[in-house]
Amino acid sequence: MQTTEKKKARQLFEKFKGKASELLNNPDKARVVLKQGIDKAFDNEGPLAEVWHDLQLMFALLKDWIRGNYDKAPKRAVTAILGGIIYLVVPLDAIPDFIPVLGLVDDVYVLNLVRKQVRADLNEYNEWLMEQETSTIEDNEQGES
Repeated sequence: MQTTEKKKARQLFEKFKGKASELLNNPDKARVVLKQGIDKAFDNEGPLAEVWHDLQLMFALLKDWIRGNYDKAPKRAVTAILGGIIYLVVPLDAIPDFIPVLGLVDDVYVLNLVRKQVRADLNEYNEWLMEQETSTIEDNEQGES
């Protein structure tokens, strides 16, 4: 990716974070964008392989945050994640998505920026998920006794 495309991608991402901040006040609209992001990600799993694992974690964190199940993530992290998802969903960005092979390069670049910005928050969320799974297993084992 050229320097000018990176600069344009960063500028658009900042713009989309502003839109994300607005969307967080409307959970129904945020859910729609989340669903669009998940659908687009699964349609393009190959090109997104570099960020796939963390992208799935970002989707899960945002879903739990919107549902009110997880409130430990700071709003700036949730906004960055949703801004990255908006960037992924919008087809006309720094490199338009309809361009074969190259169309998602800028999306991966922006998702990497998001990943770096929210790394600690993703790790914390992942630990929380593990705790939830552990307590569900323990609850099930106690129910069988």
